Amino acid sequence: MRDETSILNPGSLDKSKSSPGAGEEIKAMPHGLKVDWFLRSRLKLRHLQLLLIIDEQRNLHRAAERMNISQPAASRLLSEVEAIFGQPLFERQPRGLIPTVQGEILIRNAGMALRTLTQAATEINAFTQGQTGMVTIGTVMAPMIELLVDAIEEVRAQHPGLHITVEHEISDVLAPKLLEGEIDFALARIPSDLDPRQFTYQELWGEELYLLCRETHPLAGKTTVGLAELAQWPWVLQPRGTPLRQKIEQVYLAAGVPMPASIVNSTSAIMSLIMVNQSDAITSLEWNVAKLMTGTNRLCMLPFSERMVLQPYGLLTASDRPLSPGAQVMREAILRLAKRRHPKKFQTDFRSLPSSA
Repeated sequence: MRDETSILNPGSLDKSKSSPGAGEEIKAMPHGLKVDWFLRSRLKLRHLQLLLIIDEQRNLHRAAERMNISQPAASRLLSEVEAIFGQPLFERQPRGLIPTVQGEILIRNAGMALRTLTQAATEINAFTQGQTGMVTIGTVMAPMIELLVDAIEEVRAQHPGLHITVEHEISDVLAPKLLEGEIDFALARIPSDLDPRQFTYQELWGEELYLLCRETHPLAGKTTVGLAELAQWPWVLQPRGTPLRQKIEQVYLAAGVPMPASIVNSTSAIMSLIMVNQSDAITSLEWNVAKLMTGTNRLCMLPFSERMVLQPYGLLTASDRPLSPGAQVMREAILRLAKRRHPKKFQTDFRSLPSSA
């Protein structure tokens, strides 16, 4: 039987909370919402804040406490916003207040709106303090080594006041964060379960995959290793559905060899490397990542002869959201660097970008 363990990032908050309360009768809007509905309604930011807190707490009393208002006041705010939309936004169930489909849509967009206003305040404060803006970049591992660090150094030399934040995750986590407005852009791949029309995508390049183990691993001294032999050892890989995991599975499937019986799933490259360093586990990483990690002389690449090329990653932005000035500066620096690294691939691209000083 396959032994497969998951080590993932913390999930969402527990939503099995209970709440009393009954909403007043709401009449459905006969003609739906107009595009500029919010200009003609009495919707307030306080309404949006309440929706987000109820979604988190699933309890009107606790939501009222978080907002430092009475429960009747919170109930009145909820009734007001439901009256504006002409339909219930939450269902009163024994396990608490559960968003309706319409409620989920409004909650998601309310979160984006409030985060945008928060970012505006942060950028204004940064400008007031002499900074030139801010940018939050999401990235998978390979472009962090190949592009991002060098691009950051170039930008810091020209814009020392730009506040830069980098988040490292897998593409399945970064793409939703991008759509929600939590990051400005991502160096990643578009997950197969998301509509690609939501993104603007500039393909960069793919990487070869290499297999890593610790230098004292029994396979480390061999001149060649095969899939069946590799499958006898424990592995640590990204979760199912990720491009790296899919490539490993495709190689095993094409060869007609059963996958390794013991696999630990981890979204963390650091966790994977720790397990490889402290046990006989095997992992797979992109070329530049593998080259960096094996330079410590504690890990080594296994002599597996089959060439494995990973699906290309690219630069992702949200198609319906313009970049801030700081994010635009960072994006242009990355694309200029990509063109210098691979001039033939990008000989017709990026011509509108300003030249690097």
